[in-house]
Amino acid sequence: MDNSKIVFLINDQARAIEAKYEEHGTSEVFKTMDPSVKLNDLVVVQSGTRHMMTVAKVTAVDVDVNFDSSTPIKWIVQRVNSAGFDAILASEAEAISAVQAAELRRKKAELRKNMFADHEDSIAKLSLTDRTIDAVTE
Repeated sequence: MDNSKIVFLINDQARAIEAKYEEHGTSEVFKTMDPSVKLNDLVVVQSGTRHMMTVAKVTAVDVDVNFDSSTPIKWIVQRVNSAGFDAILASEAEAISAVQAAELRRKKAELRKNMFADHEDSIAKLSLTDRTIDAVTE
């Protein structure tokens, strides 16, 4: 038995969780003491890259441990709480939309000013500029 599995023998709260790094990749078994980890959660896990940690997606919870396997079981560092990040992204999208709308209004006003300078009176007299024109309803 690989020593990384000893925790499952000495602590009944230890959980074996399957997760995968890539959407179409294969799942690996990880261990955690966190009772809140559930299917489809994103979790930070031990890895051999990226500061020795990376993100994986949970594909199965409370799986059986193969004590005969020589493959070490790495730890889940923590569950990712993405609600705050999702809120930031929503706020950013709202801000981008507001800035783009303001930029469009500014460009429209600037274009009008540059194109119609010294001709406001003649433009205002055109029937198309009359805001009281009735729409064709027939």
